[in-house]
Amino acid sequence: MTEQERQCLLRLEEKLDHIHKDVEKNAKEISDLKAQVNMGKGAVKALVWVGSILTILFGIFNWGMNK
Repeated sequence: MTEQERQCLLRLEEKLDHIHKDVEKNAKEISDLKAQVNMGKGAVKALVWVGSILTILFGIFNWGMNK
């Protein structure tokens, strides 16, 4: 193998290492993003439940006041 081929392979190996690191970083960021989205979905569900309960209580209170 010539010196030029050896240097070319070293550059390719270095580029592959950088790509591998970027892919690992992206995978971690995707995982973190999924966790944040799931947390947001849970918060929305909790707000819907609280809003529903408050609406029901308010409706019952107003219905009782109108009698």
